Amino acid sequence: MDQRSCQDIYGSLAFVVCSLFTVMLTVVPLLKHLYGWDVWYCLQVLWAGHKGYSQLPGKDSCHHYDAFVVFDTRNGAVRDWVYNELTVNLEGSGNRRFSLCLEERDWIPGISCIDNLHMAVKNSGKTVFVLARGAHGAEIINGVMQQAFFMVQQRLLDEKMDTAMLVLLDEMFPKLKYLQLRKRLCRKSVLSWPRNPKAQPLFWNQMRIALALDNLKLYDRNMSESFM
Repeated sequence: MDQRSCQDIYGSLAFVVCSLFTVMLTVVPLLKHLYGWDVWYCLQVLWAGHKGYSQLPGKDSCHHYDAFVVFDTRNGAVRDWVYNELTVNLEGSGNRRFSLCLEERDWIPGISCIDNLHMAVKNSGKTVFVLARGAHGAEIINGVMQQAFFMVQQRLLDEKMDTAMLVLLDEMFPKLKYLQLRKRLCRKSVLSWPRNPKAQPLFWNQMRIALALDNLKLYDRNMSESFM
């Protein structure tokens, strides 16, 4: 065999291997940076379903509250919406009266913030995150909201229960990765507050349906098949 032809073959092979290796070193970190969190969340949700989630009969009866409402208590506009819109419509009207847990109203005095937060998430059927922009247009996510989010995700992994709900008070809310992914997986658990008063009854109807149903039943059909 011609020695030069062997060198050409091995040289070409080495070039192809090095090229593929270089492309992988370039593309993989880029994909991880852009979509790493999304892939991780999808895998966790799929794994939770694979391990076998089935709601026990009467399980909801052990919850002291239908929902724990998490919001920035320092934002006056958000506080006003929670107490004058959310609680009035869900606790005070409708065929079914929902029981809501609010930090300033229902947390037990004398107990640490983290313990109160843990009990609120644990003893509620859903955890509703009320999100809004701050005074300067930036999103406001305080420490309590961050800790509640982590606890909800941990509950998904430990108990196979997806209890998160998002209420967006601003139409032009930032395009957070979690928010975008949440809309793809479980669109009905992400609600936007309408500025048109005529559309608000529909919002409250959607809110009641989402609070009353298991989130897994609200998943996109293609996604829900992985939980069957």
